[in-house]
Amino acid sequence: MNCIIWNSVVALSLACFFLPPSRAQAVSTNLTFADGQIACELSSQRETIPDLVLATLPVAMDAARKAIGTPNEPVRLSIRLLEPPPFYKRLKTMFQVEAYAVQENDEIRLHAGHDPLKLAFRLGHELSHWLVYKRYSVRPPLWLDEGLAQMVAGSAAEACARTHKQDLERPRPPKLDEHMYSLGELIALRTYPRSAACSAAFYWQAEALVGAIHKRLGPAEFAVYLGLLCAADAPAWDIPLRERWYFSDWDLNWLAEQIRPGPNGK
Repeated sequence: MNCIIWNSVVALSLACFFLPPSRAQAVSTNLTFADGQIACELSSQRETIPDLVLATLPVAMDAARKAIGTPNEPVRLSIRLLEPPPFYKRLKTMFQVEAYAVQENDEIRLHAGHDPLKLAFRLGHELSHWLVYKRYSVRPPLWLDEGLAQMVAGSAAEACARTHKQDLERPRPPKLDEHMYSLGELIALRTYPRSAACSAAFYWQAEALVGAIHKRLGPAEFAVYLGLLCAADAPAWDIPLRERWYFSDWDLNWLAEQIRPGPNGK
């Protein structure tokens, strides 16, 4: 009898899997930030925009603007909420889909998931890339672009955690010690690492390096540094640190130590 019941459940699940997804009426809404300087359209194929997205987007936008600033001219951003895979909509009680987002030009494609902290992190990361894209004609070096995006993402998630009275946990990647880059190797990267382990180390170390420079310079001077490295004739990463902010060899050695995990794993 139990076997018959299980087979019936499996058959029903497979039937639902192959059914075409139902069509819902598309909906969109508009938000503005920075006194109207940033116009944002959210669109979805569902009948409503999730409250989770409406509540989290301002938090992530605020974190990105604090770190990068507001574009000098009015800009528009489109955030398109992606439909979950059909099997997820029908078997969502069996597993959860994490939040993810991808930024390309003036569009962010987003799957919101259900965790506000993870959503804030993903939105903060992609909003960082977008604001850098709108403020500067040249993208910064890879380590700076991704390290800044990770730093903004962490700030957005921390702000979201405070709102929801939750604790934010960001454990370091497993086996980080085995895949770490030296400071010279990190700033020389021009393409993303291919392996998952090396990629995790790259993002962790890039964020650590950007965070250390940001902490040493302060927000205002860090914005100057970012602008210098986003110029068409950008200097080597360490030249402005040495010539404008008088970093010594000792200071650069200190930066090299910041991208290595300490005894507590942070």
